[in-house]
Amino acid sequence: MRQVLIFTTCLLISGVASAQNKTAATKTTTTTKTTTTKQTTKVSHGSAIGGFIHDARRHPLTGVQTFIYQADSSIIASGYTDAMGYYETNGVLPGKYDLKIVYSSSKAIIVKGVPIKAGVTQVSLNVNPPDTDTTMLYTDLVPKVEKKSDKKKA
Repeated sequence: MRQVLIFTTCLLISGVASAQNKTAATKTTTTTKTTTTKQTTKVSHGSAIGGFIHDARRHPLTGVQTFIYQADSSIIASGYTDAMGYYETNGVLPGKYDLKIVYSSSKAIIVKGVPIKAGVTQVSLNVNPPDTDTTMLYTDLVPKVEKKSDKKKA
């Protein structure tokens, strides 16, 4: 009889200990989520690519997925446009990257050679979703600055 009582007591103690471990694990998970949120906020002050994706009528396109690629075609960051058509992909080190914008039709526009510096590099598009995958150079999107030429007076 005494052995049964000891066995029952051990089971109860292990059940309580198990419940305490589950509570501790839940608290740890909550703490981890809070830490992650703080880290994400800190990253947004580093380098990023952001901008607006609108159709040709300048209506925002929601849920368009963006990818940042390195030269070797490996994805280093991704994101989605919000209700205003804005996207921002954080955690990008300075350098040159390719930006892939994938529309709901699964067709994409790839912008090659986007130079990333400290802060947010703006890459915005006002085009209808393409019928086929399209590639363009970043330099084609940026307005050309005309240099003043030295003209000699005759």
